[in-house]
Amino acid sequence: MRKESIENNGQKIDYYRLFYVEAIMQDSAFPQINKVKPIFEHLSLEEFLELVERVFNDDNYETTTQFLYFLLLFRDMPNIQNFINSKEFGIKNLEKLIIFIFGFCSRYDMPPARIIDEVLYFLSNDRLIDLVLESEYIHRDKLLLFFILTKFDTVHLNHFFAAVRNVEEFTKYFINLPDDVLRMLISRNYLLFQYIMLMMSEGHVEHDKYIEFMNRYKNEMDQFSKLHDIIRKYKRDTKYEKDRNLPFNMRDMGRISFLVNMVKDLPDPERAINYFNSESVFMDDFEKKIVYAIVTDPLLKNILKDYDRMLDTPFLSAGDANERIPTS
Repeated sequence: MRKESIENNGQKIDYYRLFYVEAIMQDSAFPQINKVKPIFEHLSLEEFLELVERVFNDDNYETTTQFLYFLLLFRDMPNIQNFINSKEFGIKNLEKLIIFIFGFCSRYDMPPARIIDEVLYFLSNDRLIDLVLESEYIHRDKLLLFFILTKFDTVHLNHFFAAVRNVEEFTKYFINLPDDVLRMLISRNYLLFQYIMLMMSEGHVEHDKYIEFMNRYKNEMDQFSKLHDIIRKYKRDTKYEKDRNLPFNMRDMGRISFLVNMVKDLPDPERAINYFNSESVFMDDFEKKIVYAIVTDPLLKNILKDYDRMLDTPFLSAGDANERIPTS
């Protein structure tokens, strides 16, 4: 299928009819993906929005379900990501997609954190803030709300908490979450936890419950306080911003060595890495995965242990470092 807005007969392509024929009117219960995929690849934003409107207005369960399934299936397409992140793809439409994805993935026992991180990874923070502020569905599902909040940086958390009206209800729901869920939320975004602790300290939770809560999670607070100090040292002692637009093999290996050596001996390296990620310490997801692999694999754990001693200065470029490290 060629990318063109007009067919040979001069008529505009009816993408709804094309989708219906390829995805719904097939004898097989499983539409041929290689025939449906080009439809989504070649859509413009205007054509996509028109297709969305016709599918949802048709109010046909099978058509809607198949359409949402293909949005899930083709979520890696850059154009589909851009369309879904566009404000023109309204909140109600985004709600339908979120509800479908959580329902579909839950059938395969995928927990909320994985769904948000691995399936809905492409949603921008600007889109997510619109969702948590405007979606009635998200407001009702407080657990999903908290997991989405763990994706936010300082700017978006400020935006969200400035809009919270019933602070007391919000904090009470948080402290009554199951212990394992609470610890997971704390580990995913300590800054979010600090916001909620601040609201609790201002009297939005009974004093006795506040003290009990503080005592129960004292170890978590101590650990994240140390991680915060590590991040301050990292940002003070490294020129990390210079690496942001460089490919991995041209980045400062001393900076990455610093991260590895700070994290690898902590009681919970995975938690530390998640916290670092929420603080934008890593340049990209690939760098995060590299550090994670080094600190969690026993065979790799000491690979950068003596890195600084092998160099004349603690933070040389990757190219300089490679010249100083002998190869077999």
